[in-house]
Amino acid sequence: MSRSKPEPRKRANGLGSKPVKRGDSWSVQVTVGRRPDGKLDRRRVTGHTPEEAMQKARELQVAAAQGMLATHERLTVGEWMKTWVEAKATRAAPTYRLKLEAHAKHITQHLGSMELRKLRPGHVHTFARALEAKELAPSYRREVLSTLEAALERAVVMELIPRNVARPVKLEAAPVTRKVKAWDAATVARFLEVARPYRLYPLFYLGFATGLRREELLGLAWQHVDLEARTLRVEQTLTPDKGGVHIGPPKTRNSRRVVGFGPDVAAVLEGWKAELAEERRILGREWHDSGLVFPSSTGHPLHPRNVNRISHRAEKTWHSAGMSRSPQTNTASRLLDVAALRNEFALGRETSYALLRMLPHVKAGSRYLIRREDLERYLEQAAREGRDIRKEALAAARAAKTPAGAGGAK
Repeated sequence: MSRSKPEPRKRANGLGSKPVKRGDSWSVQVTVGRRPDGKLDRRRVTGHTPEEAMQKARELQVAAAQGMLATHERLTVGEWMKTWVEAKATRAAPTYRLKLEAHAKHITQHLGSMELRKLRPGHVHTFARALEAKELAPSYRREVLSTLEAALERAVVMELIPRNVARPVKLEAAPVTRKVKAWDAATVARFLEVARPYRLYPLFYLGFATGLRREELLGLAWQHVDLEARTLRVEQTLTPDKGGVHIGPPKTRNSRRVVGFGPDVAAVLEGWKAELAEERRILGREWHDSGLVFPSSTGHPLHPRNVNRISHRAEKTWHSAGMSRSPQTNTASRLLDVAALRNEFALGRETSYALLRMLPHVKAGSRYLIRREDLERYLEQAAREGRDIRKEALAAARAAKTPAGAGGAK
């Protein structure tokens, strides 16, 4: 009895065609939907091996299912940027999403109507010159171009375009500009004196005393503040979101930290807590208990733009006063910057910066200063451990100046 030949096994729907060898590569044809005219939208992907081609086909199908793939060929740059940003926004922090949307707005204004497949390096170069004409900061222009390059790189992966035309375009080196000068202790003291009448004076005071960022200050909750131990925990941040604010965890693991503060800060926070209790008593049921240390006048989370508005108003008052009057507060005697470290602790400039980098919660070169008692406490603790911080800072400064590979055999 003759055995019949087995029928060829059919591939399941949606798997695409079998890998076909074409020259040195393998290709797979896959259906990703229908075109506007009703016909099937078939795409072909290639790979160096059959497995790679099949993997690209699966990625193409997933992208189509997630709305990351256009179902027609005349896709414009603006349409692709909208699709790409929406897909990124679903798993991105609100601040990152807002930044991407701002970048995409610049890109769409100049390149939005152009077909994606017809985009060339020359168009991207012209776009870069247009950004420069807007007098945008060089760093921001680089961010916008990086966003365009990332979006086009995804389009390459999705087989929408053959290559990334933004990659060859590089911005010219920015001219050396004037460095922003960090505030010294006296400047901080003058600003705090001017800001004292404002409701958010405690926010500014705590910010300068601890170096907390604006989003960390606005996200700080009373449950994370221990006035007796004079410590606070950075556990969440408040950032602007579409039409409101978003409270969530810090961006990085290192951003979660415990920060100490002195008795002066504790006194300011105690007074501020009493003021909030009075505001809550006056408003009664209209008060919203958010649990935040720095809420709005109704208890709701405070939008960062309100802090900016008050800060600019205080700075305007400060500048109109001429900044000539000596501060009436002893804040200056409690704050140290690099110059103070050099003068009071007989340290060189590089060693001073190295010492600041060794101290917790302080970034050298920033506008934030280290409190005198914090530095002294840190030095005393190191002395109890048998460590000489000055020598360690000097060694760190020398190591930073030594080129890699140097210091070998003489």
